[in-house]
Amino acid sequence: MNAKPPAVSFDQLGLPPALVETMTGLGVTEPFPIQAATLPGALAGRDVLGRARTGSGKTLAFGLALLVRISGSVPSRSGRSRWSWGRPGNSPSR
Repeated sequence: MNAKPPAVSFDQLGLPPALVETMTGLGVTEPFPIQAATLPGALAGRDVLGRARTGSGKTLAFGLALLVRISGSVPSRSGRSRWSWGRPGNSPSR
């Protein structure tokens, strides 16, 4: 099995630049091992299983992948976002 070396930044994991910039502003600059191991698969739409100790970053790994996927930042295999909200439209206020 050819394992890739762990990513040294969230940017290398494929997170959108705006998200990486926001996280950097919050002082979150390097992924923990569980995040480096699970984010690439989760962002690709695959099921992932990660097991790690409390405080290891599992929740952030899951939350970041969820945020990116539902925002439409990662295209599906067909090339279209699976969870695209479409264009904003006008709707009556009442």
